[in-house]
Amino acid sequence: MSSVSSVSTSHGSPTASPPSSTCSLDRAKTADERLPVTILSGFLGAGKSTLLEYILTSKEHGLRIACIVNDMAELNIDATMLQQHKAVRKEETVVQLQNGRALFASCICSTLRGDLLEEVAALAEARAFDYLLIESSGISEPQQVAETFAPEFSDMHLQAAKDLRAEADRATLGLAKILGNGGLPKIARLDTCVTMVDALTFFDNFSTSDFLSDREAPGTVDDQDERNVSDLMVDQLEFSDVIILNKCDLVDASQVCKIQSLIQRLNPEANVLATVRSKVDLGAVLDTHRFSFERSMMSAGWLKSLREDLKPESDEYGIGSFVYRARRPFHPERLWQTIRLRLLVIQISYEEAIDNMVVDGDDAQSSASNESWEDEPDLDKQPQLDPAARLAAKKADRAFGPLHRSKGFFWLATRPSMSGEWSQAGVMLSLSGGDKWLCEQDENTWPEHPEIRKKMKADFRGAWGDRRQELVFIGEELETIQPLLNAELDACLLDDDEWSQWRRVMKARPLSMRRKIEKLEELFEDGFEDCAHSFPFLLSYPRAHDVCSSSPVGLDPEEADALEHAGHGH
Repeated sequence: MSSVSSVSTSHGSPTASPPSSTCSLDRAKTADERLPVTILSGFLGAGKSTLLEYILTSKEHGLRIACIVNDMAELNIDATMLQQHKAVRKEETVVQLQNGRALFASCICSTLRGDLLEEVAALAEARAFDYLLIESSGISEPQQVAETFAPEFSDMHLQAAKDLRAEADRATLGLAKILGNGGLPKIARLDTCVTMVDALTFFDNFSTSDFLSDREAPGTVDDQDERNVSDLMVDQLEFSDVIILNKCDLVDASQVCKIQSLIQRLNPEANVLATVRSKVDLGAVLDTHRFSFERSMMSAGWLKSLREDLKPESDEYGIGSFVYRARRPFHPERLWQTIRLRLLVIQISYEEAIDNMVVDGDDAQSSASNESWEDEPDLDKQPQLDPAARLAAKKADRAFGPLHRSKGFFWLATRPSMSGEWSQAGVMLSLSGGDKWLCEQDENTWPEHPEIRKKMKADFRGAWGDRRQELVFIGEELETIQPLLNAELDACLLDDDEWSQWRRVMKARPLSMRRKIEKLEELFEDGFEDCAHSFPFLLSYPRAHDVCSSSPVGLDPEEADALEHAGHGH
């Protein structure tokens, strides 16, 4: 059973040092009187507990600080240094919320921990403390905790309160009251989201095939949790607004600079701090007023590269990024052969979209999605499922070896209605079904704001709308890997003859979209069928509605020239 513990401390004795002007807080003089909160995330051993001890025992901030931690035993604070100390253990109440579609068409399922909500609410309402620190577990994603404090989710909180009241369960009535009053955003504000990373193991976490279950103690990771170390570290780094690179005394100065450079590529908006033994300027983590949920959702470096169309360049440490762009689809078999032996491909289920998608009156779910997952895969027949071999192959590959992160959208020849989402961290590559391309959607369903519609239209080119390849790559040795990766991906695009065949099928007026897809599958073999155990996403890729009411139009010379060219973001 999980628990929440809270530790509170204040330093108000006459002999205490004067509070630091950068982080002292007088709530009586602050317009926003909600309880300010800093979240600490990061892997086990990164230094979170050491930072908590440093903050709680410091005489510099002059704040009465409450702290919610995962394990009281991890804190090594002399009781004589704490004026107050309490531990609270509660049975965990879990409230499951679903808000449907969100940014980038990803489905967010937020698990709000009832014990956390109630403890924060009690601390805020008591007004006995100036500040709250929350140490999340080493395997948690800061975004999930941040959603609890985000006003953007207020409607979800109200609906959850309604559902809880309907249960008429005495144990949940207190939680229902908190949510019904607007949730934590009404009484607390998320001030700073901090992620701590270990300088000594930073690049090791990009060069591992480990899943969380491989690293954590038995029983600490759910059996259904299939997250891997590289992906989780990237998620933590790309969302946080303050990143502390700790244990910098254990690596040389050039390595510290190299890590800082990569972190800034991953999250250009973050304040990156190098520390030893977690000693940091407290004004950088307390009462910063830095955090914005909307900004954090848009802070990832790959997104900035797409939005600002930055020129590819590397810094003095060889860290750089570039965008691969093309206006032709990938041949699925050639793409699969390119990635299958160099990266560990992870399937992300899109069953909900399949269940909701109806084509020509029939369910579009492929029988492949019903295959049993219980059988152990044959690694001889499916070498792409051998993590150790894939990691060794990636390290030895000139193009993929120095690549740390890639993210974006891709277009398969056999999936003309639906975009694909590509997310790679280290050796792990996750591919999933995205949204329908905008050109396949009814414009009446688009947002009404003219500026938003203008930006959506900006992605359209010629007769094939916004269908495209748009992948951001971040890594080392940019001058070497960029031309190599460009060449690898160019070779996956349909050649001139294949492109001509694809367009003829798509222009065939009598055919429904489903029939067009069947024709395309006959033309272009889907190499992903070789890995049915690990990648049913492509086997059961949702077939889209044939929503285009107008017949395909012919190409004028300018459109034809644009569509014939497979360009890059050079």
